[in-house]
Amino acid sequence: MNTPHYAVRRLAVLGAVLGLCMSLRPAGGAPADEPADPDRDVHNLVLLAPEHPVFLQIRVQVDGHGLKSVRAAYAAKIVANYDKDGDGLLDREEAKNVPPLVKSPTTRDTVAIAERWEAVDTDPADDKVSVDELAAYIDRVFGNPFELTIKPQRATQGVDLFSLLDLNRDGRLSREELAAATTTLRKLDLDEDETFSIDELQPFRNPQIPQAPMPVAAQGADQPFIDLADEQGLEKIAEQLMKRYGDPESAKGLSRESLHIAEAAFAAADADGNGSLNTAELAAFLKHPAPHLVVEAQLPQKTQGRPKLAMIDDPLRAATADAKTARAGDKLALSVGGVGLQMQAVANRSTLSDSRAMIKTTKFKTADADKNGYLSEGEFGALGLPGAEFKSVDRDGDGMVTLEEVLAYIDQESASSQSRVELTVSHDGKSVFEVIDANHDRRISRRELVHAFDQLRSFDRNADECITSVELAGRFKADLGLGKPVLFRTAGGGQRGDATAPAVVAPTSGPEWFRKMDRNRDGDVSLREFLGPPALFKKLDLDGDGLISAEEAALATTAETRTTAP
Repeated sequence: MNTPHYAVRRLAVLGAVLGLCMSLRPAGGAPADEPADPDRDVHNLVLLAPEHPVFLQIRVQVDGHGLKSVRAAYAAKIVANYDKDGDGLLDREEAKNVPPLVKSPTTRDTVAIAERWEAVDTDPADDKVSVDELAAYIDRVFGNPFELTIKPQRATQGVDLFSLLDLNRDGRLSREELAAATTTLRKLDLDEDETFSIDELQPFRNPQIPQAPMPVAAQGADQPFIDLADEQGLEKIAEQLMKRYGDPESAKGLSRESLHIAEAAFAAADADGNGSLNTAELAAFLKHPAPHLVVEAQLPQKTQGRPKLAMIDDPLRAATADAKTARAGDKLALSVGGVGLQMQAVANRSTLSDSRAMIKTTKFKTADADKNGYLSEGEFGALGLPGAEFKSVDRDGDGMVTLEEVLAYIDQESASSQSRVELTVSHDGKSVFEVIDANHDRRISRRELVHAFDQLRSFDRNADECITSVELAGRFKADLGLGKPVLFRTAGGGQRGDATAPAVVAPTSGPEWFRKMDRNRDGDVSLREFLGPPALFKKLDLDGDGLISAEEAALATTAETRTTAP
């Protein structure tokens, strides 16, 4: 017998058996992370589905490698571009010419290497920076290579009315909370017209770019995706899950059934063995959650080919049968707990060359008003580089920004953006604001608040007399790809200039006195608008809801006419 070949056959059989066992494990039973692999990045998210949380793991490769390799290549390119003496290292003077690193594509925070020299020059601290030192610093500064942003599609969809009304912060709107809405929102009625406009409910929204993607931290409860990368915030996320999926009548934590995970995964997290997870145990579990769904993405940057998405573990059977999606190879259609999700891998390789071409052919020439071949500080603003400062681009400090300096900034910013993976989520579901705004005039009236629960009732899928954000969400679309260069971050943003002003129409129903008293033109007369005595108002308000409708005013006028008729 050939012993080595026999051993190989035994190992092959054992591997097949282990693979079969892994394929048969229950939902939420997979190990959260494979052993550390520099050629693959692992990112964990949680989807707040109506019945139970869904833990989604996304594994990403760029040209067959992890983003640490991409960032190392970025560092090598910086050193190669600015190493004037050709020693393969950066000294302090050479570092002064390096454009600032863009720490975050959303906040546009920057950091200059020369100004953080001691933090970069660490191994060894010899007043020279190697590629390895710079790569390590870039990785520390950039932090999590995965960025989740939520992109509202309409101004009315982006109003976070859900969080304003969710008084106990349990992620659900109860009948009682909706009944208290008038009182809850009263302080936001800045013009005191007894209605609530978009600008009053969302006072810090940028009116110039209303559709710009916002980081999840700036979003309210109207989005169900949470990134689990920040270990410092896991306890708060655990508290949110406790409120959403726990039993409000019980002091116990979350059960295995409420998390919908396998017994082995739950037992490993249940440190005290009492059959439920408390906040601390749940937070520890969230560091390495057992995923319900595992998706792998292949993103090309330098290599040829299309981006690819593949579902490599789907015990929930969330992937839907969509022949078109299956043929594309870069899309996945999922349905989880009543939430539809269309995932797509997108390629942004062409945007760098597009950026350079746009600068060369149009933007630089247009900004150079006096046609002297460079941009002064006064001309620089016309170039339209979001977040860029004149001094940052003018690396030699001569007061003149040349085309070469602009292209160097574009190259570095693009490389910075493409050292991150972004998951940009948009949805076509309705916000609480849109559902309550029955007459679509882009404001919420008192009557609409009074009937808010009735308007939202049809979204209460589990009939628990509460509305969750996911029940309103409908179908989500998630684009996964490398970050876009700066010139393309605001291009094609959708419905820019989306109207926010109320669409007020003069009332046409009801008697003349009613229409004159209805000063805010919301179709009702409140006690505040009524010019008669309170006793008469109470008499005219037939249903006792605190408002006189056009129908009630008409009935009262008809009755008065009959009484006074000869």
